[in-house]
Amino acid sequence: MRLKQSLLGYANVLLLVAVATVLAATVVSFATLDSVSAIYMLPVLIAAVHYGTGPAIMAALLGALLTTLFYPPLFSVKVVRLPQLIDLVTSLVVALVIGQLAGRIRQEMLRARNREREIRQLYQLGGAMAAAGDADTIYGIVADHMKQVLARQVTVFRMSPRGHIEAVRAPTGSAVPEALTAAAGNFGRGVAKGAATPVARVDLGAHGHWLLCRFGAQDRTDAVLAAALGDLGENPAEELVAQTSSILAEGSRSLERLGLSKAVEERNLRQRTDELRDILMESVSHDLRTPVASIMGAASVLAAAPAIASTPELTGLAGAIGGEARRLDLRIQNLLDVTRIRSGALQPRLDTVDAADLINAAMEGAAANLRGRRIERHFAADLPFLRIDPALVEQALINVLDNAAKFGPAVAAIAISASVEAEKLVISIRDQGPGLDAGEREQIFERFYRGERHADIAGGSGLGLAIAKVFVEANGGTIEALSEGPNRGTTMQIALPLAADQPTGDDDE
Repeated sequence: MRLKQSLLGYANVLLLVAVATVLAATVVSFATLDSVSAIYMLPVLIAAVHYGTGPAIMAALLGALLTTLFYPPLFSVKVVRLPQLIDLVTSLVVALVIGQLAGRIRQEMLRARNREREIRQLYQLGGAMAAAGDADTIYGIVADHMKQVLARQVTVFRMSPRGHIEAVRAPTGSAVPEALTAAAGNFGRGVAKGAATPVARVDLGAHGHWLLCRFGAQDRTDAVLAAALGDLGENPAEELVAQTSSILAEGSRSLERLGLSKAVEERNLRQRTDELRDILMESVSHDLRTPVASIMGAASVLAAAPAIASTPELTGLAGAIGGEARRLDLRIQNLLDVTRIRSGALQPRLDTVDAADLINAAMEGAAANLRGRRIERHFAADLPFLRIDPALVEQALINVLDNAAKFGPAVAAIAISASVEAEKLVISIRDQGPGLDAGEREQIFERFYRGERHADIAGGSGLGLAIAKVFVEANGGTIEALSEGPNRGTTMQIALPLAADQPTGDDDE
């Protein structure tokens, strides 16, 4: 691109000199002049101002050569008189000096203009960051400014306090190469080892050359920004690297100065709190399983004892103890599965499952809470097969059904529908309960969340929907709460991935 612009500048100089020559020939044809060298100063000035020193020197040399055509004898390059030679040398020296000076002035003007643009961008960066309310928004603002400077798409990686890295923003429609994620993680963790360079260039082989930019305080990396260099090769212009470094430095200073670094620290604190909460839940759940198993065993022995079996009231009591103990054991197992999935220790066991069988199994699992409720089913014909962990997704559906039965009026129906939308199976469970406002739709999936309106209607720990969300997302699905507002009911919409190969009737046979 730069070579093309440079060649265009030299071509324009040739055109300017040609125009000056036509003008000189016209003037000489109407008036007798001893020298036309002043006319050729115009191309030198124009070339210096618009195209730089090199084209200006070329214009000066061409002007000196063509000036000789207008010394007597006309249209001959021979210089036969001493005054003509002095005039030619003087005009050439003046043209070269003017070209040099004008070229330097142009360079200074361009530098001043670029510096003005950089300062304006930095002010815009600071202003935008002042209005940001969380760390991810700050990363996005800095990435947008980096995108303007480099004219490249920018991928943002967020660093966790433990050194883990995840992509929080990537160009639309493109996957983040694993090699890039690994390189960004190594670059971000290198700060702790003393490698605090703000910018680094890496070669990822088949994935090309990348520019990695560290964003954060002096001794901490909060995020790593990566831009594909593309046709810039491994070594982009130092000017771009310098601009990138200044934007990162100003962004980090603004982060500290505006107090937004506190938002990053609070996010890290929340992450550590969640990690400690997971550890505590897993520890408590393990400790609870032993006494619960003992209760289930004791209830089973009591139910089979002759003295108990002969008394129906005691038999029913022993059965109730065993049933509640089994239900508690299932809840404890769900909590253990949630903590293990969040930590990556437990992976879903994917299997091909009939969607209709899955929904029916979940309704049987929730039969105790659904007893006496009117259920409206709206299933599409020939529901497809899913590729999921049936145990986890079934438990997620049971939790949602229990929640609908718990908060919906006893006389109101619970509607269950299933259909295929955008290559996903969408299961909707609608109740006629107290509904949700805008804030509750986001908070309802948080662990231990209990809304004020909902706490008065039914008890609970606030873990059912949080567990359902973890189980559904672990299987590659999504779950969201939809509501038209308070007292207008709630619809839980679950989208699950379809199996790539749908079994046919012949396969089943």
